[in-house]
Amino acid sequence: MTHMTLKRLCLSHVKDIDGISSAALVRAATGCEFMLVDYDSLFDALDGLPAGLEELYICDLGTDQSRFAAFLERMRRLSESVSITYIDHHYLAPDDRAALKRLPIKLVHSVNDCAGMLTYLTFKSSLPEEAKMIALYAAVTDYLDGSRKARRIMETYDRHLILFESTLLSYALAMRGKDLKYPRMLVEQLSKMRLPHQIPGVPDSAVAQANVVLKLMKKVRTKGTMLHNVAYFETDVMSTGIVAKLLLGAFGAAVGVSLRRKSGARTEMSLRCTSECKVHLGRTIGAIAEKHGGNGGGHARAAGCTVPTSEALNVLRDLDEAVSTQA
Repeated sequence: MTHMTLKRLCLSHVKDIDGISSAALVRAATGCEFMLVDYDSLFDALDGLPAGLEELYICDLGTDQSRFAAFLERMRRLSESVSITYIDHHYLAPDDRAALKRLPIKLVHSVNDCAGMLTYLTFKSSLPEEAKMIALYAAVTDYLDGSRKARRIMETYDRHLILFESTLLSYALAMRGKDLKYPRMLVEQLSKMRLPHQIPGVPDSAVAQANVVLKLMKKVRTKGTMLHNVAYFETDVMSTGIVAKLLLGAFGAAVGVSLRRKSGARTEMSLRCTSECKVHLGRTIGAIAEKHGGNGGGHARAAGCTVPTSEALNVLRDLDEAVSTQA
């Protein structure tokens, strides 16, 4: 990326297909450069934007309640000189949403659709017909293909093909995502409207990941821990969301939590739940993580947080109590 001449930039989420798809769609529609970042590195990316930037697109990068004021201040400052489009589907408190809408930015927000679908709809007039498939990959892998908009588009495609391509993409990213060049390659290829099975190496990586998941299924059953309604397991694999889902089946838990240690004595948690869970995971874990010196948030049935490693067990206990109270 040449900062000296950079005029358009997309910041999108690096860890899942929703973020990858959003970046690919923005790039296809605008020709922009892109950076893939995580929630924890978003502020650093915003603070390090090159001088002379004219257009900024931010996709699938929500902020939790504890950091929203800092995010809002960055948006306010940047909007004085940069045209900003913010596309996201994470929960926003009504006051926070209103505060964003008062800024001179374009806010595209809905919790009913994934960021990829919202991005496609935003740039629809500048995208080819095949771009609908990229939006569907995002919807399927974010479990939001049941929305009205996603259903209408899915009806015009072979559903099995979309599910096949979505799984290839998701599993390949889970297998190779530690190498940050890999998600960048996926964005580049998708922005050229290549199907996942046509991207060199994606099918083989997906098959390798399928074998990893089979091994994880056995490991989770024998080494996972069940509290009252929350099951957890510590892992070093990238696909923490998959591990959290496996815990649900292995223990019949209402909530599954996978833990992965990061540098700086921090632990990352991914949470998934079944319909038996009566709490909003994103809001609940956001409040608990903040209480223990961390941050987090997300959706009703899929969320995450980062907390001090020394507080990880306390976070799990508080989460279990919150889920059990509402059971």
